[in-house]
Amino acid sequence: MYNVVVGTAGHVDHGKTCLIKALTGVDTDRLKEEKKRGITIELGFAKMQNDRGLNIGVIDVPGHEKFIKNMLAGIGGIDMVLLVVAADEGIMPQTVEHFEILKMLRVKKGIVAVTKTDMVDEEWLEIVRDDINEFVAGTFLENAPVVEVSAHTGQNISELKELICGIAEKTETRRLQPSLLRIPVDRVFTIDGFGTVVTGTLIEGTVAVGDEVMVYPAGKPAKVRHLQVHGDMVNKAFAGQRTALNLTGIKREELQRGDVLAAKGALKPTMILDVKIDMFKDSPRMLVSGSRLHLYCGSAEVLCKVVLLDAERLESGQSGFAQLRLEEEVALRKDDRFILRFYSPLASIGGGIVLNSNPVRRRRYQEETLQAFSVKEAGGLEEVLEQVLLEESKKMPPTDEVSRLAGLASEEAAAIFDSLAQKGRIVRLAGGIAVHTDYLNHAKEKAEFLMERFHRENPFRPGMPKEEFRKRLAGKLFLDNRLVDTLIGRMAEDETIVDNGNLISKKGFAVTYTPETLKQKSKIEEDYRARGVEAPETEEYLNLLGYNERPAASELIEALRREGRLEKLAHNCYIHADCLAGAVGLLKEKMAQNGEITLSEYRDMLGTSRKYAVRILEYLDQQKVTRLVGEARVLV
Repeated sequence: MYNVVVGTAGHVDHGKTCLIKALTGVDTDRLKEEKKRGITIELGFAKMQNDRGLNIGVIDVPGHEKFIKNMLAGIGGIDMVLLVVAADEGIMPQTVEHFEILKMLRVKKGIVAVTKTDMVDEEWLEIVRDDINEFVAGTFLENAPVVEVSAHTGQNISELKELICGIAEKTETRRLQPSLLRIPVDRVFTIDGFGTVVTGTLIEGTVAVGDEVMVYPAGKPAKVRHLQVHGDMVNKAFAGQRTALNLTGIKREELQRGDVLAAKGALKPTMILDVKIDMFKDSPRMLVSGSRLHLYCGSAEVLCKVVLLDAERLESGQSGFAQLRLEEEVALRKDDRFILRFYSPLASIGGGIVLNSNPVRRRRYQEETLQAFSVKEAGGLEEVLEQVLLEESKKMPPTDEVSRLAGLASEEAAAIFDSLAQKGRIVRLAGGIAVHTDYLNHAKEKAEFLMERFHRENPFRPGMPKEEFRKRLAGKLFLDNRLVDTLIGRMAEDETIVDNGNLISKKGFAVTYTPETLKQKSKIEEDYRARGVEAPETEEYLNLLGYNERPAASELIEALRREGRLEKLAHNCYIHADCLAGAVGLLKEKMAQNGEITLSEYRDMLGTSRKYAVRILEYLDQQKVTRLVGEARVLV
């Protein structure tokens, strides 16, 4: 079954509500104030019966300029428009504003209905026809049917109804994947015996009785108790239907117009949007970067500041990339359309399309950012998904999250991920994660540079500790150590680096010594051997060296430790291994006789001061060779 939503548009008192009543038999003005004033204030809804098996819902929107925000809350989910022009007045200011909004929201189909034709003569009607033809020239309504009707006499009402059905049958089916479920809430109320009820146009996906849903941006869960489509109880509703949902698990006070019902995890609230802005061709205001605006998206209205990224200002008919920084959270998806109105005085100035619903803050005039925006605006599905993955690779998001950011259902994106993998554009990891190859190659270049610099600064060290390698890359390049480990594995496979377990080194690197450094290394070893158990603190020893010897001495000391010629007693003290072995031998010999040894006894055996004796004993305690029991030490 085709599910189509038709919306009206046009100036106040041009007969939109009367026309809907003639088409559907329903008076959509339900409020007392609407009846009293004779104008539509709130959204109205009706179902147009037909014999073609079509489910056609009609939305009646306010025509008065004071209620434009109510019009915007309902018009965003329509498939086609009835642009209503009264024959006795012709094109009027709100006709123009509504039509600019329709074009900005990319409505593609519609009909022009000329109402009140019974109130004018043929000569005047001919003038109105010419005005309409000029008005819609070059737009999506240029070749649309123009039907002259009268709700009062019934003139051409049946013909108009047939035209609506004909266009409805040719309307593209909306996406029905359950994961894409979205209903912008335009009404919230309670019904005795049922509780909380919300209404809205099901713009994507499906929803069924018993489904768990999430209310965004608050992120509150609810459950669907009952469903209605135009007053009929149903078990399941589909994209393109006007839907009423009786919800449990949530109170009326926790909901408001502007909320979105969606599948759990389908949306992520945001206070920043990457967008492409298009100004109306006759915008009453210039848009300057930093301006405060009203943003209308779905059924929501929020205040925001615009930051233009490629210009200082936008004038009538101009376009540009921007960030909208919001004062309240919204829940949108890539490719959602929106309308912008100037903060004060209120005036519609343009609109545009969401390119990224959860971005980071952008800097202005960044060529790389602007190129990425261009891909997201005009690229095909594969190009867009690849661009999103390239930007998100640092975070290692699951492919489901990348799909969401690209505005796709996981089912839609699966084949694209397969194609990109076959082309070598992405690398799949465990846990449903993919990384863009370009980003991984960029990371490899940074990692190679890191290792080259490390070896240059530490020529006598065989490699960088793996944990240090992880820390230096994590944060700068990756937000997850798993990707660092993946990078290590790939670099080891292509022999860019050597993974020695705890150490990482660049392929082909080997510690080499010049004759001068070998001589210095030998001298350092002999110096430590000569000091015996009275091992100097490192800084103390370095201060004894000449100016030219000092820079390499620390690394040579550590090299001797790795070779087993020196042993590290403490963080700032080394001892020659042979001297330490002799000291340990004396200790064990004494303990073999007495079973224990005191600090003073050990000091006297070594023929040194308490300072050096206690340093060795504490080292042996740490190595689990000895342990302190009272005033003496025993072997472990």
